[in-house]
Amino acid sequence: MFELDVALRHILTNRRGTAFTLISVAIAVAIIIMSLGLTESVSNQILENTVNKNPHLLIGPKEGESYINMYRSLSNQISSYPEVFALSPRLVGQGAARFQENVHSVEFVGVLPGPEETLMEVQESMVSGNFSDLRFNNKGAILGSRLARNLNIRDGGDFYLYLKNDSLRLKVIGILEKGTVKDETLVYLSLSAAQELVGEGDVVTEIGVKLADYTRAPAMARELNEIGRYKVTSWQDFSPEIARFVGNQGVTNILFYMFILLISAFVIANTTIMVVSKRRREIGILMAMGAKRRSVLMIFVLENMLISLPAGVLGAVLGYVAAQAITLLPLNVTSAAADGRIVIDPRPEFFALALLFAIMLNFISGLYPAYSAARLDPVEAIGSE
Repeated sequence: MFELDVALRHILTNRRGTAFTLISVAIAVAIIIMSLGLTESVSNQILENTVNKNPHLLIGPKEGESYINMYRSLSNQISSYPEVFALSPRLVGQGAARFQENVHSVEFVGVLPGPEETLMEVQESMVSGNFSDLRFNNKGAILGSRLARNLNIRDGGDFYLYLKNDSLRLKVIGILEKGTVKDETLVYLSLSAAQELVGEGDVVTEIGVKLADYTRAPAMARELNEIGRYKVTSWQDFSPEIARFVGNQGVTNILFYMFILLISAFVIANTTIMVVSKRRREIGILMAMGAKRRSVLMIFVLENMLISLPAGVLGAVLGYVAAQAITLLPLNVTSAAADGRIVIDPRPEFFALALLFAIMLNFISGLYPAYSAARLDPVEAIGSE
């Protein structure tokens, strides 16, 4: 059709305007790809270091009780749910650890090593020792790295764990480092040793549960609260700041992309309007020769759309190259990856979204100039300079 031929001729003859529009769209696409990759990486880092390395649900004692007595039966009942990926009964308490003259307050966690490892992947955080050794050493303990330094104790050292007037003599069989405040207070010991310390028999204070899909935690908590008297809380309840961040990230991204879209659209629309003003005479001649207003509109829409695909591809290449370059920059920031570098994760679907963005951007920004061109009076347009 002749509209396509005219549009192609306009693109080839107006090289400066075409290049300006192409570069504008490419930069917008590159920014979209980098921002998508960065926010995805940050979100994954937060989820990996907090949500996925902690229970998604905590099941506590019934109202008015301090312990869960029938925890084995309850654990079997909860494990039967298809959403449940891992489960670990725990006996958690606050006490004090003493080695020689050093005394520090601690949070001790009595566990079954196998279920706790499946739930928390503790072995990944071990600096020394093997977490599974708690299974064979009833008087062994694993300490947070900073707690061990504060106590000035090493592997193999004996210390006392106090709870009110009771105490246990334990041997350090491992050190772990989570990179959180837990490193200053955490003491892992076997469940039977913790039960001996509290002197309350075969009980636990909580059951930690991990789900296959962490977003199901609130619904699962509501369901379990409705069918039992145990108090069930989701990770959104005990980590509200992280929950708000994860929940608001999508909205924040949409607002950011709309902002980029508006700025880029105005730039491209302004360029197209300038092109229309320079081609008033040509438009008038086309309409005088029988071209319909719809055809004129189609010419300018096609012109913008034909630029969108190469602009999107160029932007995708620029975004990928820029993302790779940024990941090579060493930065001393705690929000970066473990090796001190910013992590950007440009997934393949981001490039597809960026190309779609480029097409939408050019289409939207070309509508008004195309409509203005189609509304020109042929006589006035021909008489214009």
